[in-house]
Amino acid sequence: MKRQERTTGNLINLPLPHSIEAEKAVIGTLLLESTAIHEVATILTPDCFYDPKLGIIYGAITAVSEKGVAVEMISVTKELIRSGSLEDVGGAYAISQLTSRIASSVNITEHARYIHQLYLARKLALVGQMITGEALNPSNDIEDVITDSIKQVETIAEATCYNALSTDIGQAARKAITLYSEREKLARMGGKVGIPTGLSKLDRILGGWHNGQLIIDAARPAMGKTAFMLMFARAAALADIPVLIFSLEMSAEDLTDRLMLSESGLDPERYKNGFLSNDEKPALCSAADNLSVLPITIDDTANLSIQQIKARAKNLQRKGKCGLILIDYLQLIDMQNHNKNYGREQEVSQCSRAAKLMAKELKVPVVLLSQLSRKNEERADKTPILSDLRESGAIEQDADVVLFLHRPEYYNEKNAESGVGKLIVAKHRNGATGVMRFRYNESLTRIYDYDTSTEQQTPF
Repeated sequence: MKRQERTTGNLINLPLPHSIEAEKAVIGTLLLESTAIHEVATILTPDCFYDPKLGIIYGAITAVSEKGVAVEMISVTKELIRSGSLEDVGGAYAISQLTSRIASSVNITEHARYIHQLYLARKLALVGQMITGEALNPSNDIEDVITDSIKQVETIAEATCYNALSTDIGQAARKAITLYSEREKLARMGGKVGIPTGLSKLDRILGGWHNGQLIIDAARPAMGKTAFMLMFARAAALADIPVLIFSLEMSAEDLTDRLMLSESGLDPERYKNGFLSNDEKPALCSAADNLSVLPITIDDTANLSIQQIKARAKNLQRKGKCGLILIDYLQLIDMQNHNKNYGREQEVSQCSRAAKLMAKELKVPVVLLSQLSRKNEERADKTPILSDLRESGAIEQDADVVLFLHRPEYYNEKNAESGVGKLIVAKHRNGATGVMRFRYNESLTRIYDYDTSTEQQTPF
């Protein structure tokens, strides 16, 4: 295997980061201590070694261990002979020399982690070269270069998590009790456990939004997805949660118009056509002032990929501007994939999975709006069900909560109440599912509780 000894370019002209001494120390220890492989197996792979010969020997060591054979010089030498690699690493004498200076295995874990860090540093340096070359190529589309660069760097970042996230059950139980005590204290003080949604009953059922959750809010067009998203945003912002909205369809100004109409209660047609009376204008100004102080950020860049959304969210989170992410909507996310064999369903599956991973990594709730297929409109009962989720069953699998919006009066259903819709909790990973009602105004600029006094006693 040929190693690149130096980086190129006028900024760096140094050997890539490595430590042959640390690599030899780890291999020597593994050959002397048969159980030492279990200390480093989750940290190192053969590719982590700068010296390709040492990488081959480490591969033989792991192969011997996986067969259930004790790791020592003879068994590893036999494995190298079997694979035809003994002469490639310098023969049996070279292997014996690796154990000559080893006194103890005490520091093997620290050495392994150091080797892993140097491996990541090399990968990062080489990716940096690639990014520089692609960026300087005038024939490349810079958006594609940025997207590919983000993917490359994120792949390296994911490799830093080499330790297993295992937890002793006793430790987990103690943490669960601590978290409950915090929730109990918060409840006694009148606070909300999770991020408020804007609907009292939904808060009681879900406990609000929670960090790491992926919430799918799905509906057919004209059901009120965007109205619900803005309600979620306003409720969270009023609780001092910084909200980040990615609007792939509507402009920031259009969303703000809808928020101001919701805040002021003004007639949308009069506002849109510029016919507000002098008595109505103060309400508009007051609504604008109220919204201006809320911690809401809107990114209305069209055709973003989920990787770009994640990168922008991370950047804003570092600035304290990302405690809840709302994306409008899934089918408008750029899902261009370099794998030509991927169909639309596989692309959507990858995207929904990436949204869930983003929620876990950033430790924030992610509310992802989605279109429903036409299947529900072909049935006598127009009420959406999980199989109506458009293009991918993986959306249902990845989501912690799936909400469907349904307005019976839109479909002229029998006994439909005017201005009353149904919010269907079709999936709730940690609780009940069912149907609750909500009210909305004619222009769908306001969503509010159906009737707290009666709804409170209605079980799911």
